[in-house]
This record gives sequence, C-alpha cells and structure tokens, in this order.
Amino acid sequence: MTDLTLDEQKLFDFIEQRKVNDAKELIKNGDIRINCIDKTGMNPLDQACFRGEEELVRFLIENGANVDNRAHEQGYTCLMFAALAGNPPICQMLLDAGARPHAVNTINRTASELAAFVGQHECVSVISSYIDSGDIERILHPRGKESDVIYPSEFVTFIHDLTKTHEIHPVKITFEIAQNEHVLEHRKKLLFVIDTLFERQLRSKEPNEPQSIKLWIILHTIRELLKFVDNNSESGKTTKELMLLFAKKLLLMEPEDEVRKNEEALFRAAVRAFPYHNSLLFQTLAKSVAKIEFGKRPACFKMILQALFGPRFAESSKFCSTCGVSSAKKVCPKCKIPYCSPECQKFDWSIHKKCCEAIQQRPQTSSSYIELNEEDLEKMVMKDQEKIEEEEAAQNKEEEITEKEE
Repeated sequence: MTDLTLDEQKLFDFIEQRKVNDAKELIKNGDIRINCIDKTGMNPLDQACFRGEEELVRFLIENGANVDNRAHEQGYTCLMFAALAGNPPICQMLLDAGARPHAVNTINRTASELAAFVGQHECVSVISSYIDSGDIERILHPRGKESDVIYPSEFVTFIHDLTKTHEIHPVKITFEIAQNEHVLEHRKKLLFVIDTLFERQLRSKEPNEPQSIKLWIILHTIRELLKFVDNNSESGKTTKELMLLFAKKLLLMEPEDEVRKNEEALFRAAVRAFPYHNSLLFQTLAKSVAKIEFGKRPACFKMILQALFGPRFAESSKFCSTCGVSSAKKVCPKCKIPYCSPECQKFDWSIHKKCCEAIQQRPQTSSSYIELNEEDLEKMVMKDQEKIEEEEAAQNKEEEITEKEE
C-alpha cells in the first residue's frame, strides 16, 4: 500500500501541517485508504499519534485505522509514537482499541521503554497500568452469553475504566463511583471482580507486583468508602451525598499540617493491609513509608506512585490537590498548588482557604524533568536507524574477515 493516491499524499501533508479538520474532510470525501502507508512505513494513525493529534487519532480509530501497523522501517508502532510524543490520552485510546503494549521495535524496545527513555513517565504509567477489558468480561461472564447472570455493558465499562488507569487517588475513585451510582446495584460483584484481578497479578506465571499493589489500593479504597456509607446510612443523606462527604473528610487539613492526615491514614492502612508480604515491591514500599513520621512529607500517596510508576513520574507530574490526577493544569493563584479543574478547586476551597497562607510559606521543590520537543523525537528515531545500520555494517565486516580467513 505504499503507492499513494494524490489524496492520500495530501492526507499525510495535512497531518504533518496539523490541519485536523482538512484531514477529516479528506478522509470522508477523498480517494483514501484509511491504512495507506507512506515511504517510511507509517500509516495516517502513526503520523497522527506522533503529532499528538487526539481528535484525529480518535477519528481514525473510529473509521477503521490499524492500531497494530508493523510496516515502519524501524518497527515503531502507533503506541510507540504516542508514547514518544508524551500524550497519555492517546496512549489510553490506542490500548482501548487493541494496541499491543509489549510489541518491540527493531532494537527491541517497547512503547513503555521508549517513553521512559525520553522522560514521558505518565505515558509509562498509562501503558504499564493497563488492564484489558476482556479480563473483566471473563470474570463477569465466565461462560459468555450462557453465563447465569449477564451484567449490563455499563457495569463492565465502569470496572474497566476504574482499573485500567494509573489514577488511583481515593478521592478520584470516590468521585467516579458517586457519578455512577448504578454500579452499587452490583456492589458485591464490583468488589469480587477487582479482588479477582488483584489476586491474579501475583499468582500468574509472570507476577506483576506494581499492578497488584495498584489494584489493592483501589479495592481498599472502595471497601472503606462502602463501609463509611453503610455506617452513616441512617443520617438522612443520600448515598451520593455520603460518598462526597467521605471525599471531603479525606481532604481535611489544618494550616499546621504538612499532609492531609485522613488521606495519609487511608493510604498507610492500605499498605499495612496488603496481604502478600513476600512481595519485594511491597517490602520496599513498606520500609519507605515506615521511615517517614506520620504527618510529615513526602506523603504516602507520593511514595506509592514512586513505587508503582517510578520516581521520575512522581517528580515530573503535577498532581491535582483534590483528586490526585496527574498533569493538573490549574493552580491556586496564591500558593500555586495544582488542581485539574475548577470543580476540584471548588470542592477543596472550604478547606484550602484556611491553609493557603501556610502553604505559601513552605519551601518549594523543583523538578529536573526536561521535556523533549518533536525535533528531538525525530532525531531519536533516526539515531535508532543509525544504530541498526552500524550494527549491520559491523556484522558484514565480520563476515568478510571470516571469509578471508577461510
């Protein structure tokens, strides 16, 4: 498919020029094969991922783009390009569409390894945290359509969205359940599925310790949330109101506090309750947490993220002060602590306004994280090709010497 039509060549030009609307219109009306290949072996989806064009990536996937194109001359996949470009939402989209996280390029690097190499640590965490929706389907419906109970697709999707991500803050989890109260109609099954996923991580042929701890944090949080709701069921408040109250209690803080103590207590309790004490990652995490006096920084949440996704991710990301989402873009204008949205800032305001001045007095920490631009990424891909050519030249030289000796 390397012989491009004029429209296909124009499509690649539009993507390179970031003309998303023009590209979409051309795909709808032009002489376009959605998986056409350019001279380097890239299809339009590969190019869109490399440019970080989320809207176009979504459109291409919806229109049948191949998320597993292996025609690139250095073996790069669209997931690798998205990881190099540092776009976690695109990585998530590709994984949901079936992109293979363990595929390797010609120098044996996966998408996650490439992301780590260029400092895109949130992409590393997105890829390494991913859980396939098929795993959840098989737990819920072990005999497929013949299973005794068929759960609604919304329930399957909710569990998948909850467990596939690297966003594991208890307030974030609480918000998700509060916005999807229907899942509590199957609360026992919700806990059962997450517990089953958790148990499988350390009992498989290839144990996944980070995934097991991540799922345990989610499971522990939901159990504590439901316990709080049950214990206050006669308060006259609705279930949603109680869940939001649980989130608010986690965020409580006084001006003299270095961390949110209720949140800290929940995370520390989750670490202590982890059932597989022979896990080396758990042992390392538990020792790290034990060295820090309760109420002192770094917060347990930060230490968990370092253990699961690496210190660079924890250092380079800006986490929402309310729900812990990484890549928070907003900040308090006075103390500069980050928030992911006006909603999170508003939810925290009654607590934060008492502490803002004290937070301003804290010493600031700086990050050593350096973001690579598009030109740097292109140089890296070319460098990989040069390395391959050098290895091939060395191998040919060895063969020539061997022939002469014979």
